[in-house]
Order: sequence, then C-alpha cells, then structure tokens
Amino acid sequence: MADVVLPHNEEAEKAVLGALLSDQNAAAVALASLLEEHFFNPKNQLVFKAAKGLAAQGTAIDAVSATAELKNMKVLDDVGGTDYLLELVQSCISPDNIDHYVKIVKDEAVLREYLLKMKSIQDSYSQGAIEDVGAFIQSSNESLTEIASHRTVGDFKPASEVAETVNNQITMSANHGNKSLIGVDTGYTRLNKFTHGWQKGDLIILAARPSVGKTAFAINLAYNAAVKMNQPVAFFSCEMGADQIMKRLISSTSMVNSEHIQTGDLMGSELAKISSAVDALKKTTLYFDDTANPKLGDLIAKARKLKSAHPELCLIVIDYLNLITTEGQYNSRQEEVSLVTRSLKQLARDLKVPVIALAQLNRNVEGNEGQVPMLSNLKESGSIEQDADMVILMYRHDYYDAIGAKTKDKAPGGKSDYVQNVQQQVQEAKNAGQDKNGISVVTFSIAKNRNGRIGQLLLMFSKNVSRFDDPPKGFEAAAAQKEGITISPDDE
Repeated sequence: MADVVLPHNEEAEKAVLGALLSDQNAAAVALASLLEEHFFNPKNQLVFKAAKGLAAQGTAIDAVSATAELKNMKVLDDVGGTDYLLELVQSCISPDNIDHYVKIVKDEAVLREYLLKMKSIQDSYSQGAIEDVGAFIQSSNESLTEIASHRTVGDFKPASEVAETVNNQITMSANHGNKSLIGVDTGYTRLNKFTHGWQKGDLIILAARPSVGKTAFAINLAYNAAVKMNQPVAFFSCEMGADQIMKRLISSTSMVNSEHIQTGDLMGSELAKISSAVDALKKTTLYFDDTANPKLGDLIAKARKLKSAHPELCLIVIDYLNLITTEGQYNSRQEEVSLVTRSLKQLARDLKVPVIALAQLNRNVEGNEGQVPMLSNLKESGSIEQDADMVILMYRHDYYDAIGAKTKDKAPGGKSDYVQNVQQQVQEAKNAGQDKNGISVVTFSIAKNRNGRIGQLLLMFSKNVSRFDDPPKGFEAAAAQKEGITISPDDE
C-alpha cells in the first residue's frame, strides 16, 4: 500500500471548506458531519480545525476570522496563507450543495480507513500472528463491519448529528442582525413575522377566488425576493404571457396606471417613471417561463436546470397549480392534483428552495359566512392541504361588493367588523380624493403554518398599479383599538 495513493477527493474537500467559509448554515452542517481526519489533505485538516475552534468560541466563521485563528494556531503559513483560504472560497459552487460534498468527503475517508484495515489484516496474516483461524476471521470481519457502518447508509442521520447541526444553526441565528427573518424576505413586515421569511424546502400554497389579486401578489413576492435577496427567482406563468407579467411589474414598480401602459396613453412624466422602472427590472435576476398548461415533468426539469445554472436560486413561484397536467391516467382530477402537490413538495426539498404555488378556491366559498375562505374550499384539494407547509387564503371585501354579493362583514378568525372598519378608513381616503390607485384592503389568512403560527394580516392592494404594500404605520392599530382588538407587540 506504500506506493498506492489512498482514496480522496481534493475538489470535494475544497468545496466543503469553501461553503463552510461562505455560509453559516453550511458551516453548521459541515461541523456536525465531519472530523479533521475525514480530510486527506493536511492543509484542509488545519482549516477545518480552525473552523471548529471558531465555532467553539461562538465566533462567525469566514475567511477573515479563519485567517486570524490560523495565525493564533501558528499554522497560517502551513496552509498556504490567505491565498489558500481565498482559493477555498472560490471553490464553493453553492453552499446549498454542502450535503453532497460532505457525503463525498466522508465516503472517501471511510474507504481509506477500510483499505488500511484490510492492509493491517493482511500484514497480521503475513507475520504469522494467527493462532485461531475462526477467531481471526471473526475479528477481521467485525473490524471491517464497524468501519463500513461509519458510512451514512440510506441517509439516516443520528440524533447526535442532527442536534449538533440544529444547535449550530440556533447559535448562528442568535447572532443574526434580523432575528425574525431567517428565510427569503417576503417584502412585507407582518408577513415576515408569520413566516420568518420563506423557508428552504417549503411548499407554500396561496389560494383565492378569481380576480381577488393572487397573481398580482405573486408577482410582487417574486420581485421582492429578487431585489431584497439579490438572488435569482423563477416565475412559472401557466396562464399569462411573460410580456403581460412584465407590464404588471413595470406598473407596480413605476406606480404608473397599468391601463395607461396597456393603451400607450402616457404623459412625459409617466414615460420617465417607466424608463426608470425598466432599468431597475433589468438589474434583477427574475426568470420567466410562460408555457401554457405545462406538463409536470417539464416544469420540474426546467426548475432543476435553472437551479443547476444558478445554484443561488432563492424562490420558485408557480401561477398556478390547477393548470399543471401530467402524463398519466387518473380516476379523477383530484388524484392528478395530489400527484402535482407531492411532486412540488419534493422539488422544494430536493432543490432546497421555497416553492410558492397559487391555487383556486372552489365556489363553495360563496356559501361561507361572509364569503370568508377556509381550507376546505381549496379546489381539487386532494393532498394540497396535506402536502403544503403553509396555506395562505386571500379575501377581498370589496370584491364581493363589486359583484353585489351580500356579506356579513366578518373577517377570518371571527373578528367582526375589523376589516370593515379598516375598509372604512380606505373609503374615507377615496372620498377625500387621496386615492388615485384604486386601493383595496386585502385580508390574508394564514390558515396552515407547519412551522409557525396562524392568524390574519392586512395588506393594501393598489389595483390600478398591481401593487401590494404594508398598511401605513398605525393604520391597523387604529382600527384594532376602535374594535377593542389587541395586537401583540410582534404584530405592530
């Protein structure tokens, strides 16, 4: 074995260390999964040892802090100085792929240990140290079996590893500046309170009746994520063309009436605003696919391809779930939709990206008290509610006023007249000539939240410019006080 190079993968070792130095979550995974001896290159062993030292001190792990720690260990020159640390950072393709590279490093280490043990067994035989063949075989077999068990078979993770990973994540989150936001920024203050940001691997269902504004809201969410996270976002529009989506985005960003944009009836000042909005949108990394009624397999393949080309992809939005079809034959459309939701949930987990899928509510919602939607109103529901990590139901009071429906003005959760009073304040602004954008109050009911709380929040929908905004400061508080409703400090 002396002249045989033992198994190792230098690229994978560098990728692990590069991810560890670039991302806190990746650092937590690597530190909980690997030991120094898992690395073949002595330089990589020292860098990993320095990272462990920083974690033990509660210090953020990055190239700068690692340099200081290696200096303290008096081994900075041994690893090749700061140039090598920068090389490691540049070796990181994507921190989200840390599990893949950790597995490679671990497998190579186990194989090295296995081969060395086999060499040791062979040496024992060559030296004539065998007194009992049966005992020798049993002992050798037990040694090899123990080494083989070090490999993670079937991707099971022991509690000790999971606990250590979560503990590192909690510690790093505690040192994070915005303690309420640990995922992709929604762009809305109270929605961030409920979600803590869209979480990797989550399937989020956004449901409403037609014409309530769910597509407009989805476009706003995609734009907010792309701008605030400065990362790519994928938008699958199964019903509307990419040019129509872009017109809505331009209207929302420029605050120019969408009807004016459609007809071209624009003043000089509006053209200037549009030009500025277009410049801003060109700087985003929003990607659109406007294939009508897409096949499930094609949609998943495109999402995976985009993730491969842009590993930092932070959000996938699908408008909408009920238009996706599959190749198979099913007894009912409900069975087919169940396959779609399961597949989208698996896609979110595999890519480690939140997936927001829009869905229709059935007509039964018209029979609910105040036409307020419930989970049971999800159209072709099947496994939608079961597979989703979060379900958000949209309700717009003035939508039913416009179609002449009789409502009982009851908001989700039984807060009678709450939305009506907020709506009254909006109406007062309209009467005073202060509303030029067709503002509506939209209630969002977080009806299911697997990893958080449920409840309601309000956003202002400027219909004329397809834009959603947080209510003005004190807007909700004033309405709540008038109704005797207590808003917790976290919701203010």
